Amino acid sequence: MITRSLRTSSILITDRFSVCMLARRIYSAAATKQKHEWIVIIPDHEGMLPKRMEVRPDHLKALTPSVESGFWKLGGAMLEEVPKEGEGPKMKGSVMLALAESKGEVLKALQEDIYYKSGVWDWEKVQIYPFKSAFRQAL
Repeated sequence: MITRSLRTSSILITDRFSVCMLARRIYSAAATKQKHEWIVIIPDHEGMLPKRMEVRPDHLKALTPSVESGFWKLGGAMLEEVPKEGEGPKMKGSVMLALAESKGEVLKALQEDIYYKSGVWDWEKVQIYPFKSAFRQAL
């Protein structure tokens, strides 16, 4: 086939196309699975604000590698209300956006978090949904 492709330019083009398509298929099969966005909503157990604040520095420090790798795209605390002047925020849960291959991968990451391990989050009420961002805007 290669010998023929050297003789006829139209076959050469077809053969090059075929080689490119074959290479693309091989690359696609070897590539990692496609990642998707996942929105995560987890309320805290009632009365857990003191515990949340106690372990919060460890929570934030442990998240750093996952944020830097691009796994976590967004994260923060749900609030009871808009903070009043001079008062701290009254946190009541967490909202996050992950970029992962599966819901299971997101669950695993959450279960490694100190908020999970220390009982801050109400695991019975965790919500994880496939999500598609329409837009993102930096703060």
